Amino acid sequence: MSQRITYEDLKKQTNSLLEWHGMNNTELCFEKNCFSFKRNHINYDVDISVVGDEKVIKIQVDRPVPLERMYLYLCDIRRFEYLVDGAFYRMTKCKGDGSDITESIASFELGYFKSENHKHKIPLELSDKEYKHYFLKWLKLQSTLGIINQVALFASCVSGLTADLRIAMLSECFEALGKKLEKEHKITVYPEIPTARKVKCKNCQVEFDLSIPGKKTFMCYIIAFVETYGEIIFKTEYKRRRTLLRKIVKTRNMVFHVNAGQKQTLRGRHCGLYAIKLEWMLRYILLLELGFPKDRVDSALEKEIINFEAEFPQLIY
Repeated sequence: MSQRITYEDLKKQTNSLLEWHGMNNTELCFEKNCFSFKRNHINYDVDISVVGDEKVIKIQVDRPVPLERMYLYLCDIRRFEYLVDGAFYRMTKCKGDGSDITESIASFELGYFKSENHKHKIPLELSDKEYKHYFLKWLKLQSTLGIINQVALFASCVSGLTADLRIAMLSECFEALGKKLEKEHKITVYPEIPTARKVKCKNCQVEFDLSIPGKKTFMCYIIAFVETYGEIIFKTEYKRRRTLLRKIVKTRNMVFHVNAGQKQTLRGRHCGLYAIKLEWMLRYILLLELGFPKDRVDSALEKEIINFEAEFPQLIY
């Protein structure tokens, strides 16, 4: 029988071993990674294995720590693995020092962890040394992303959301991420073309042109991302990318401005495909931010995009 504990109990209870099991039956895999890291003088040994449709993650420490601490690292590992898998494994069992705590953990798990969607992978095979290197970098990057990554995960993984709402939420993440990367000089966002309007002087009644500088709009950020990072993901649509992106922006406006009369939005049959492509691009960017070699990520991703488009050619705009 599951040991029923609250989240407050979780903060106090100490354990030396957390063992988690998850299931995703959309694709069979066989993977294994083991690594160790140290935090606050505590050694954490992590063992991750995937056999068929089941993933098992074990975290062991050299002296007991609050169970919450191990659980939070478990969540970090699951979010890191999502960058490659493009889907989560739904928890089936969780144990703390051998005691079943599945029911308790399930009661406060975030919604996106409870999904078991089809995988849209960026299949990077990592050695144990690489896994540790990039995972520790992920801990730092994740903290700087804050709500951006959380919203993206809810948009992509929580069941029950319509495809147009997913697109709206994901595209909104790109504007926030764009402002962050722009400050770091990693992306160039060009403002709209300046305009002018006729005005009349109140005193002399003479008309003259008043220059209006172009602003950096939501559309400007989306264009910047696709032109900087999206050539592989949007290769088929690249020549007509601005037309496609205008439709994505208008779809976002329709949803977030609750405007049923918005024209030139993506049709329903296209929304699902482009929600997936936007999410793919976001993970691609985060992998590059972690320092993965671009040619390695490109090679892994390109094959997946080709297969994906071959499966759903009727949905490409």
